[in-house]
Order: sequence, then structure tokens, then C-alpha cells
Amino acid sequence: MVSLLVHPIVNKYLRLLCCRSIFRMPHYAEIGKASKDLFLGNPKCGAFNFDSKLSFASTTSSGVAFAVNAIKKAERVDGTLKISYSTKKYSADCTVDPAGKVQVAASLADVAAPGLRLSGSATLPDPSSAKLSVDYVFPYLSIKSSVALTSAPLIDVAAATSYKGFLLGGETAYDTSMSALTKYNLAAGYQAGDYQVTVALADKASTAKVSFAHNVDGTTTVGAEVARKVSSGETTFTLGYAKKLTSGALAKVKVDNSGTVSTLYETRLASGEKVAGSLQLHATDLSKPLKYGFALDLA
Repeated sequence: MVSLLVHPIVNKYLRLLCCRSIFRMPHYAEIGKASKDLFLGNPKCGAFNFDSKLSFASTTSSGVAFAVNAIKKAERVDGTLKISYSTKKYSADCTVDPAGKVQVAASLADVAAPGLRLSGSATLPDPSSAKLSVDYVFPYLSIKSSVALTSAPLIDVAAATSYKGFLLGGETAYDTSMSALTKYNLAAGYQAGDYQVTVALADKASTAKVSFAHNVDGTTTVGAEVARKVSSGETTFTLGYAKKLTSGALAKVKVDNSGTVSTLYETRLASGEKVAGSLQLHATDLSKPLKYGFALDLA
């Protein structure tokens, strides 16, 4: 009875708000995510790594999280210590590196309106690194923006929209000190239950990319990416394959048109530690040195 008294437009808006809780509007960086995960990876789905890495994370009973990361490149070892705390409403973190730099960040969600998040960050002791970010997600649109808190700030804006599996987005950066755009990229794609197709213009529209990723059977993913430099006409391509093994381990292989082959094997030990190894070789010229990396996650 009550719903019949509500104006149809209000009813439609309420339905959109309900849908938002079921389907989260993707951000611009998430367009083509399946291809990015296949060819580049991330800590959650296997990232190609040709350095030596060690990481450890733990969370106290009060919700404070500690994360230690160390990475060895050539003869140099760098590391960070991160302390963070988050709730549904707000979050705060602090990261310290061996050089003595301290990165601090904090965010507050649902400020003034549902889906609106304000964030601030800075690297101490450099006051010019301070930055304010505003993220807003509402039905059919997501916006991420940031501005440096300086007299001549750099302004970054990214936006994306989605409707029935079709995605469209763009990002740009404006440097007020030069009164010029320093970045502008566009991306469009289609996302179905088992595959994604993405078309993008990157590097100030100087590079056109088409990528495809197909989840074959829940454990196997295959994909391809073709990139073409608009000015020179140079074209490159990459093929990728990922397999979740019955043991729970992950194996990934990618090969590009230059003959560079990259492999990854990642598994979790019985005691809980995650171990990953990567190897890269040049199939067309085996005299070139191999690249390899090892990562151990003690979390």
C-alpha cells in the first residue's frame, strides 16, 4: 500500500540504490582487470616478479594491522613497515622506509552522501607531497579525483560508467604550473560471465590496445593483447595462459612477439606460507641472461 503512494521516479531511484549494493560500479583502473591480472598480476592472483621479496603481515585483536616488506634489487635491499587500522567508516595508515620517510594517509567514507569518500595523504617531512582525494560512487558512475595541496597543484581525475556489461571510462591529469594536460587515456570494454574484451587509448592517445581474457573452465584463463603505436605503426602482441592446479598452486606463462617468455609458479605451503618463483628468458636468443625472482609471504 505504501509503495503505491510513492512517485514512480522515486521508486526507480530507490531501486537504483538497491542495485548499487548488489553491483559495485567499477573504477576506471578496473576496466580490463582480467587481462591486467593475467599479463601483470597482483599479490592476490600471482604477479610476475624478477626480484627477491619477503613480506609478513599480522593483525592484532584490536584490529591494528602490521605489514613488513623487503625487496632486493641487484645489491640493494629496501624495505617498509606499514601500520594500518580500518573500519567501514574510516581508515588510517603509516608507512616508514629505511630512508626515514614517513607516509601517512587517512580516509573517511560516506561523507555527506553515501558513496562519497574523502582521503588525505602526505610524505613527511615534505609538505609539498600533501594530497587530497575525493572518490564518489553512485548508480552508473564512479569518479576518483586527487589534487596536490600546493600553490600550483597537479589535478588527477578518472571516471567510469557501466551498463549491462558495457564499460566506458577515462582519466586525465592537469598541471596548473604548465597550464597543460599531462595525461589523458580512454578505455571501453565488455564484461560477460566468463570473458572480458577491452579497447584502450593510452599514453596520451599515442598507443591503441585491444585485450581479451577468457576464463575457460574456472581453473584456466587464456588471453591476448595487441598494442599499436599510432605514430610509428609499430605493433606488439602478448599471449597469456594461467592454470589453477588441483594442488591449489598457480602456474602462469606469457610470451610476446619478441620471443620473451615469462613463467610463474606460486603455491602455499602446508604451514600457510605463500611461495612464488618467476623466470624470464629470450627464446629467440638464449645467450641473453635469464631473469628470475623469488617471493616469500609469511602472512
